[in-house]
Amino acid sequence: MADFENSDWIHLVKRTRQKFGVGLDEAHSLIFADAEMRRMIAWRVNHDPQCRKLASRDIRFKGDKSFFVRDEDRIRFRD
Repeated sequence: MADFENSDWIHLVKRTRQKFGVGLDEAHSLIFADAEMRRMIAWRVNHDPQCRKLASRDIRFKGDKSFFVRDEDRIRFRD
C-alpha cells in the first residue's frame, strides 16, 4: 500500500472523471465501489497525514453525506 502515492490518487480520480464524464463525487463513488481500493484508502487515511487531513475535511464539510465517519481516533468508510 505504501507504493500508492498521493499523486497516484489524483491521477486516478482525473482519469476516472475523464473516462466516465462524471464529477468529483461521482468519480470517488466509482473508485470506492471497488473493495480493494476501499481497503487501501482506509489504510492510507489512517496512516498518511495528508490523506487523514483530506478525509477529515470531507467529514467536516459534507457531514452525513461524507464517504467517511470518525470512529474514536480512526476514520472509516461510512456503511
